[in-house]
Formats: sequence, structure tokens, C-alpha cells
Amino acid sequence: MSAKLQTNKPIAVKSSSSNLYVARNMELPDSVVHIGAGAFQNKSILRSVRFPQNLRTIEAQAFSRCTEIRQITLPDSVRELGAGVFSGCTKLKSVSLGSSLSRIGDSAFSGCTSLASLELPSGLRVIGSRTFCCCRSLKTVRFPDSLEFIGQEAFYSCGLESLELPDSLVWIGDSAFLKCTSLTEVRLPESVQHIGKWIFHGCRNLKYLEIRHDPEYIGPWIINKAVTIRCYKDSAADQYCQKSGFRTEYF
Repeated sequence: MSAKLQTNKPIAVKSSSSNLYVARNMELPDSVVHIGAGAFQNKSILRSVRFPQNLRTIEAQAFSRCTEIRQITLPDSVRELGAGVFSGCTKLKSVSLGSSLSRIGDSAFSGCTSLASLELPSGLRVIGSRTFCCCRSLKTVRFPDSLEFIGQEAFYSCGLESLELPDSLVWIGDSAFLKCTSLTEVRLPESVQHIGKWIFHGCRNLKYLEIRHDPEYIGPWIINKAVTIRCYKDSAADQYCQKSGFRTEYF
């Protein structure tokens, strides 16, 4: 069963629309330009949504805990996703994000435990805190060359098997990849200036972390003691390792 809202005027689906009729398959008309906070939250009947091509904003938790949604395809008109917008959508397997998206809000996809792979759009600049936290099936992520910021715990306890971070990246927040236990080797781009504390702590299979430059800040306990940091002798990374008691291997 599917349903479509009927209107020709630009409209907004208001926040917490508890009285809004929701069908198994929802088709939003092209007149919808805004979806408010919590608009479809906890609508467990909702399995699919066709988003309108003129949609501009989706606010916080608009579709959180819609546990039957399998696929999300956003139009190119969407520039930012609110906090927790698809959090707890446990059957969500496929996500296609519009090419204009520049920011993904905090916890936007946290707890999406069926999401296995992701290609982030070419203009994305910011990944918020806990954005993909506990997406345990998430094994591969393709990061765009535009990405500058990864927030704290953004990929906490994900299933990432490899990590190719872009040369545009400047900031990695605290615990960003904490407990990503399938990682074995990581190279940090020379563009990264802030390496938050515990970013790879708890990655029990990580063997090598490569730092080829002198970041402005390296937080405490970025790795477990068993990990070797590959760096240049007498570099900032080397001095950090000597002070922290971490093993080094020089280029």
C-alpha cells in the first residue's frame, strides 16, 4: 500500500506530526520543501519513502526508529541532515545521499545496524559526532576529497575493514574510530592537524598507524599499546610515542 500527500503549494511537514496518516510506502509530493523534527519518528509501519526533488531540509530525528525502512535515496537539493534523522533504523541497508549535502548531523545514522557500505557525496565537509556510531555491519566507506571534519565517536564500534581518509581532512575528533576491531592498518593524511584522544583505542586488530607529518595536536591514548606507529625519527609523532611509551617504526 502506498500513499501520496496531495498539494501543489510549497509546504512543510511539521514537527512531530503524530496525526499524519502514514502508509507502508510513502510518496511525498514535489511541493514538500521541509520535513520537521520528529515528523515520522517511531512510524514502524513505514517501509519506503520517495523524497521530493525540491526538498531542502530534514530536521532532527525526522525518521528515527522507523525500523522497517530498507532504503534511503535523497535528492540533490538536500544540503544538511539534522541530528539523529535516521538513527535506530535497524533494517536500513542502502543509503544514497544527494550531491549537494555538505553536513551530516550528530547521530544521523547511529544504530543503523544493517548498513554495510556507504559512498559519501563529493561535496561533504562535515561528519558530526556519533553519526555512524554502532553501525556494526558497516565495512566500507568511501570518503570524498572535500571532507574536512570527523566528529567524536563518529564511527565508534563500526565494522570497518579498511580506512582511506582523504587529503582534505583536518580534524578527527575524540574516539572517532574507537573499537573498530576489524581495522589492521591506517594511514593518516598529512592534512590532519587535530588527532583526538582514543581515536583508534580498542581497535584490537590494528597493527600499524602511519603518521608522516607533524600534527598540531595528538591526544592521549590514540592507540592500544600493541600498535606500532610508523613515523619519521624526531618528528612530533616520534616525540609523542617516546613520551607515551608507544612502539615506533621509522621511515
